[in-house]
Amino acid sequence: MSQVLRDLFARDSDPFQASFLVKEIESLGAHIVLADEQPVIRGDRSVISPDLLVRLKENRALIIEHLKEQAAHSAERMEGIEQERSGIRRDMETGKLHVFGNPSSQWLMAQGWEWDKHRRRFMAPYPFDREDPHPSCMIGGGPKLTDDYPELMFEPQNEQAA
Repeated sequence: MSQVLRDLFARDSDPFQASFLVKEIESLGAHIVLADEQPVIRGDRSVISPDLLVRLKENRALIIEHLKEQAAHSAERMEGIEQERSGIRRDMETGKLHVFGNPSSQWLMAQGWEWDKHRRRFMAPYPFDREDPHPSCMIGGGPKLTDDYPELMFEPQNEQAA
């Protein structure tokens, strides 16, 4: 641990001390998490010096309080973020299908899409992919999607995957 940090930690009950200790652990390639309300070091613990371990033990209560505050703030930030929707949209002009968002490959395959290893993307069933010929270029106008085919089809949100 650097001399500057040692001097900084010399002060007793400094509320910023827990934050600096957590940052010091992270700079060594490990991190501290709360497991059952107890601080747990994850990662390579062998890089942590004995004097840093002593400081961690001395400031255990401050570290727990700091980690709880961090968890509360991250939960508040996540409430404001709306999860992006994914799915398939139909271009009303051409009848072509386009993927939007980041749908799962299993869901796309269930919708009839196939992975094209040369284009490195999923392709809609012929002739509804964006690179397939326009219906006006096909004899008789080519096949068309049914009138009741939705303009937007959302992938069901999986709450357990988050």
